[in-house]
Amino acid sequence: MEIAFGILGQTTVRMHGKLTEHWGSRQAQHLLATLLTQPGKRFSQDSLIAWAWNDTTPPVNPKEALYKAITRLRQALADADDPPVIRTINGGYQLDVSPDLVDIHRFGDEMRRARQFSAAGDHESACDVARAALALWRDEPLAGMTTEPAQNWRRAGLATDWVPAYGFLAAELLAIGRPEEALRHLADAPHPHASEPAFVKLRVTALYALRQAPEAHTHYLAALRAYAEDGNTDAATDLRAHHSQLRAPAPAPAGKPASTLHAAPGAGVSPVRVGLPRNLRGFVGRSDSRRTLDRLLLSADSGHAPAAIVSGPPGIGKTSLAVHWAHHAADRFPGGIVCIDLQGFGPAPARTTDEIVDLALTALDYPIDHLVSATARAAQLRALLGRQAPLLIVLDNVGSSEQVDTLLELVESCTVLITSRSSLHALARRHDIPTIKLGHLDEEHSFTLLSRRMRGRAEQEPEAAQALARLGDGLPLALTLLAQRAASRPSLGLGTMLEQLRDPDTMLSIGDDGDDASLRTTFSASYQALDATAQDVFRLFGHHPGAEIHADTLFSASTHSKVATRRALENLVAWHLIDQPRETDRYRIPDIFHRYSRTLTPDESDLRPLRRVLSHYLHTAARAHLTAHPYGNRPPLIPAEPGIVPTTFDTATAAMHWALLERGNLSALVTEAERRELYDYAIILPHLLTDTWARYGRHADMTHGLTVAARAAKAAGNVIAEASTLNDLGELHLILGNDREAHVYLTRALELATQYDEATGMLTVNINLARFHRHGGEHAEAIACYQRCISQARRIPDPVREGKAEHYLADTLADLDRHRQALPHYHRALHLRTVLGDTVGQIATHTALTVLHTHEQRLELAHMHCRQALATLEDRDDLTAKMKLLAARARLAHAEGNTREALRLAWDAVAVARQAHNATGQARALETLGDILLSLHNPRDAIDAWTEAIAFYRGRGRDTKAARLQARLDEVIVDTDELIPGTRRGDEDTVAMPSPPRRDRAHKH
Repeated sequence: MEIAFGILGQTTVRMHGKLTEHWGSRQAQHLLATLLTQPGKRFSQDSLIAWAWNDTTPPVNPKEALYKAITRLRQALADADDPPVIRTINGGYQLDVSPDLVDIHRFGDEMRRARQFSAAGDHESACDVARAALALWRDEPLAGMTTEPAQNWRRAGLATDWVPAYGFLAAELLAIGRPEEALRHLADAPHPHASEPAFVKLRVTALYALRQAPEAHTHYLAALRAYAEDGNTDAATDLRAHHSQLRAPAPAPAGKPASTLHAAPGAGVSPVRVGLPRNLRGFVGRSDSRRTLDRLLLSADSGHAPAAIVSGPPGIGKTSLAVHWAHHAADRFPGGIVCIDLQGFGPAPARTTDEIVDLALTALDYPIDHLVSATARAAQLRALLGRQAPLLIVLDNVGSSEQVDTLLELVESCTVLITSRSSLHALARRHDIPTIKLGHLDEEHSFTLLSRRMRGRAEQEPEAAQALARLGDGLPLALTLLAQRAASRPSLGLGTMLEQLRDPDTMLSIGDDGDDASLRTTFSASYQALDATAQDVFRLFGHHPGAEIHADTLFSASTHSKVATRRALENLVAWHLIDQPRETDRYRIPDIFHRYSRTLTPDESDLRPLRRVLSHYLHTAARAHLTAHPYGNRPPLIPAEPGIVPTTFDTATAAMHWALLERGNLSALVTEAERRELYDYAIILPHLLTDTWARYGRHADMTHGLTVAARAAKAAGNVIAEASTLNDLGELHLILGNDREAHVYLTRALELATQYDEATGMLTVNINLARFHRHGGEHAEAIACYQRCISQARRIPDPVREGKAEHYLADTLADLDRHRQALPHYHRALHLRTVLGDTVGQIATHTALTVLHTHEQRLELAHMHCRQALATLEDRDDLTAKMKLLAARARLAHAEGNTREALRLAWDAVAVARQAHNATGQARALETLGDILLSLHNPRDAIDAWTEAIAFYRGRGRDTKAARLQARLDEVIVDTDELIPGTRRGDEDTVAMPSPPRRDRAHKH
């Protein structure tokens, strides 16, 4: 017979063949539920109102209100499959319905039947019937009814019906040998009932049945403490008796001792092996760490048992190493191995010293309920360990020094191996314990670990597997999860999988299949253990594009004080979430933790942290530019964010060193600023860096930065900034010899500057367009353009650009061997640059005058300008200027007949040009080298140098220079074929040299 009415949850009625909660008013449901608690019993009007009216104020006319409610209830029940009869008896009401049609009464009948099966020994049937009966409980009884009678009835029903039935099913599952199912069943008990004494006893029984003695004892002790706090002595006594019964030793065979607990050490006692996970096959790497553990823990040099700490970041394999080493060294510990998870990190509460002592005693098979005092138990543990054969204790997942500080005194007779995510500096210091810090696996071991666990897939797709190994960042947990994912998805290509996992959220979610084994869960345990300041600073790494960051940047961008930020950084280092790779003022976050830190700030609309990072770099770059290039052009700055403290520099060298060291971070920040539409930063920052990067040949970084800046300026509608940036891009491509690209950028820049009548902008672009004509061999057009620029610069006035135009005009005239006409323009440029204090310009002009006077054989004047250039360049690290001056000095030395010095300087010029990645500079230096070699009767090496120079000229669009040098080369080749014998005679006054240095050869500076 089907149930027609239900009160074990919302009040239900079977209508149209289905039980439904959607019928009648709330008042009608409460009235029916009340009547269903006792079918066939009369309820007085007062009782019904007390039960069914949730409102604290009763109706004004109770009789009338109840009458109307009963009428509505009868109407609502008319559609029921079995409409019940509600009778009016002596002013009260009675529901006439068979009790077995009501779920609560059917439940009682079924549980009586289940107990009958159990009594008859049919535990399987008892389980089936009890499980079906418990399924009738959809929610708490009389759900939604809050009156006092309803609550009292509910509490009584739970205590007398549900709790015994729930425990009965668990006991029956244990009776048929299903402790795992019983444990899961007990774990599903609602929180308020999980601590029921009956459930505690059943849970302890199930854990012991599963041979999980430490967990059983932990649960047992926690319950005893709870009973003690509540004063529930009866429950505590009952639980102790139950536990003692569970732990009572089984009867020993005749003639055998019942216990070996107090036997002499090593006298026939089997080694203890408690809590130690199985040894993983194919353990990879860590050979140095294993040897170190052998040395620290297996040597007999010390008079006391040793200890060691293995620390490292989450997922680095600390536990795996400890377990692997413990299995490897097991024969050195005849007393056995005890491994205890101290739960220092994770959702479970960290174990206390008392709990650890109890777990250790349980592992040694000591009946701890014989000792009530924690002090007595600790003393007993010390005594037992003192009598035990050599024992290894692995304290895994230690949360803090304090967690095990006292414990180490108790286990001093044992060898102790500790693992922790924290460095445990205080513990190591107090107990003089050496620490092994585990680092990330190298690429070879990472790939080996991944491939071994991918079940052959690495051999099928080796390149994708290598990329996956790199994605794992040398973290064994990440590599294992990647391998499991690949092995479990054989139809998914590794390349496709790799693309999916490049998303940080997807990568961190691997392993998240219900058992909280994902990278995010593992990392979160460490993150949650940090204090609020350390969490803020860790998230700040997520806003920084590069993995390495200077301390000044962190102090400046952090919203906390410098002292608090430094303390937070020390904590992050101690927790192995960041490290200090080389210098004490720089910090590095491993790539995989960097990806995790980015996911902690999912709200991309909050730009404040990124603004602070950008603001620090922008204003530091401005100070670096001012220090290194005091007379250079700088764009107007955005005001610094509140509290930002830019880095300062004492020397130009220090300023340029900063711009080079932070090159990767700065380039990435420019890209990020554009992506997040912080266009002002994306526009300004590259312009503060190009002067320094140009000196060191960082042309790729310059091109990237200026290209982003141009896009950002256009997106922001900043036409002047766009024109300026396009001009700088054009100038850069001229330097690189990419004349076609340069012309495109310069033409567009001139259009914008002309459109907005920006005189300085037009002048700047025209100077660069003149350089374009000169590079293309259009000397007449270049000369005319430079002359117009000089006139325009004087009108503005703009002495900086006037000096540039004068110098470039002189260079153009010198190209045409019109040296006397070039000389006054060089002098005018030098005068302007000296007045302005433009040291970079002075070096360039002095170098050019050195070349000019050398060509004119006015060597004394050449030396004067050379000395002045050298003196000005002495404290600067400008590769381009250095390369040009070396070439000029080589020609001067050669003109004076100093052959070996000329060759040395020419070689150095080539080497520096290559170091600067300046193709045009390399061509010029090689041409100079060839000139010197040819004059020294060494045409073969001269041909090699010129051939390489011609290739550079042509590759950079310097067709005129290439053609001129090719003509000279052709003449030399003809002469060489006719005049140079196969071998050089030893008495010839010639100088031989190896081929010019190539990029892959070490070179002199």
